[in-house]
Amino acid sequence: MQLLQSKIISNIGLKFRQFMSTLTTKYIFGKLKAENPCLKYKHIDEETWCLFVQSRECEAWKVSEFT
Repeated sequence: MQLLQSKIISNIGLKFRQFMSTLTTKYIFGKLKAENPCLKYKHIDEETWCLFVQSRECEAWKVSEFT
């Protein structure tokens, strides 16, 4: 049972990182820059989205992500 729980939590973490990567790739640096994902993903509010964008546009994140 413990192994199953561990795998489920690991999979949730993986899917969450993939989702954040998709948001970054499409809505911050990609072809959907002009669109707001809050309209498509109702669980993302404006304040959370603005903070996410700021975190991805930060030089420290760019350096850590691409090195």
